[in-house]
Amino acid sequence: MTYAEFYARIENFPNRFSNRSLASYLSALHALTEARQAGPFTAELCLSLLERAFTAESVPFDAAWPVIRTAPADTEYAPFDYACAVMRFQAAELHRMGGGQTENGCRDFSAFSETGHAWYNFDPFSLLECGARGMADLNGEEAAVQESWDFLGRLLEMGRVYE
Repeated sequence: MTYAEFYARIENFPNRFSNRSLASYLSALHALTEARQAGPFTAELCLSLLERAFTAESVPFDAAWPVIRTAPADTEYAPFDYACAVMRFQAAELHRMGGGQTENGCRDFSAFSETGHAWYNFDPFSLLECGARGMADLNGEEAAVQESWDFLGRLLEMGRVYE
């Protein structure tokens, strides 16, 4: 699958799903991803997980996550662990920011968390769309999507910072 094809599928999500809070989406995505740990990663699996997270039950916020204060570096983790670390980091950031920064009228602009990390997208649709667009711009639309678990982490992080 090319980045252009992947982006087109992501871009269609608003026609197929109801949006939900990014925190509950990430919680559901984390649980779905953890359940697939043993399996190989493909672009189709990634899209399936992203789709299912719109309707899957979110799990309660893990009280240990707020101690995560820095964005994970993909070089410090195995690919699967990196993807999960990004979800935990983003959930912790959203928890710290609460509704004030993520639901204000200026959220079309950037917001900075108390840890100094920039955020540009605060709901699943915009985070995934901007992440997929950024990955296509970075790698080329006709390039094949990287079939490794760290792609999922990079997609989510690109979505956080790409306008």
